[in-house]
Amino acid sequence: MKSYHSLLSISILFIALFFTQISLGQPTDTLTTEQLLQRKGTAYSALIRPSRYLALDVNHTFGGFRRYRFFVGDELHFKARGEKFREELYDVTDSTFTILMANEVMNRDEPVTFRLAEVEKVLLHRRIPFVTAAGTIFPLAGGVYLLADVVNNGQLNTNVLPVTGAFIVSGLLFHWLSNPHIHISKNHRLKVLRTY
Repeated sequence: MKSYHSLLSISILFIALFFTQISLGQPTDTLTTEQLLQRKGTAYSALIRPSRYLALDVNHTFGGFRRYRFFVGDELHFKARGEKFREELYDVTDSTFTILMANEVMNRDEPVTFRLAEVEKVLLHRRIPFVTAAGTIFPLAGGVYLLADVVNNGQLNTNVLPVTGAFIVSGLLFHWLSNPHIHISKNHRLKVLRTY
């Protein structure tokens, strides 16, 4: 009799879970195409309506041509007027772009406009699988390896220095690959383009 009750309670539990999954699996409202594109990010939301965006055309000597796009709402890290800025892109016109900067005195964000000719350098932050993480982990691993050898032996062993140096140099190289600084020149141009 006990096995019959336990079998009945387990089957009721499975039926309840089955109907719960069916009710949770069906969305109550569906999103429009515009809402789906806005969720994907700024590059996709620019497809909804015609808009201007910044394009950095880079022509590497050993890598060919590459275009980086910055849409309204993207974070832009650049150097202009002798200072570095890392702010959200607020607006783009035919020859200028605007960012919002915090004014602590007035306690609000104020727009600051730059001409394209004022930009000296654009700092990129790319996420390259394994390479970006190695740019941080390898120098730390080299330092820990050196420190562990000093603690274990009580002195600095010269046999450890090449391994530690290789870790640190490769980490710096990977960091440079993930975060290049592009100087604006005849081969690297910043321009305004438009989506249609």
